[in-house]
Amino acid sequence: MNALGLSGMIPGVLPKRWSRGWNKKHFVPFMKWQTQGEIYENTYAPQLLHHFVGALTVFDVPFGVGGFDFKDVHTQKTRLSFACTTGASTILFTGGTDAVVIPHGAIPWQGQTQILFDWKRPSDLQSVESVVTQAQLQLMGALYNSRHPALVVFTDGVNFVILQPWGCAIQYYHIFSGTDDCIHVDDAMRLISHHLLHICSRDGAFSHMAPVPENTELSMELAPLLAAKKELGEGEGLAAQLQLDRDLPPNERLESVSNTILAWRQPNLSYFG
Repeated sequence: MNALGLSGMIPGVLPKRWSRGWNKKHFVPFMKWQTQGEIYENTYAPQLLHHFVGALTVFDVPFGVGGFDFKDVHTQKTRLSFACTTGASTILFTGGTDAVVIPHGAIPWQGQTQILFDWKRPSDLQSVESVVTQAQLQLMGALYNSRHPALVVFTDGVNFVILQPWGCAIQYYHIFSGTDDCIHVDDAMRLISHHLLHICSRDGAFSHMAPVPENTELSMELAPLLAAKKELGEGEGLAAQLQLDRDLPPNERLESVSNTILAWRQPNLSYFG
């Protein structure tokens, strides 16, 4: 985070006013987890996505033409890759996320990511500390690859950890009780919905380089994104090449990915996702 000129992580401050009627709307938790016998990727990813489409619809978020798409991307493991130069070395971070919200029809999704959802089993989401490093890496991947600032949401459908780029820092929110900075689960959904309805652009061709309209919240979220575009320039084009490699026939894929990484001559390789 320091490499991007960001001061670090600070507790988030909720908007002072929600949309009319939201105080009477509530989030229904996802309660379909089984203790054993289910394959996470094949079973829970689509179930959680369907659950949150319904939950966001309750909070007035539109999907389809004129609104947003909620995409399952958990099999696309390199779309948020980026490289970061620190001192004398360059580190390549390669990874992805589970689902994203983007403007309807936006292609490619990583260029207009507005919310990243990472689905966690309840046992893997017990505190902010249990996911904060992975969440920060996903946020940096989004800041590098997307032309729109994005929230990062880690959730098991009951608990939430949310990261928001904001000014010179990253704001975080969570619902774990016992600390002064926790928020209510309904406020977590209101925050996500507020981001989509009142901060995000629904233009699939939105560019961070275009003049920003009079939207002070969007301007606050754009500041870290612009810093990331400036500082994370060493990996330009890498994510696109890795994705091309992944689309090759299985008998060619491994060798091509290896050659791509070797060609970049990165001394270190880290994975998140």
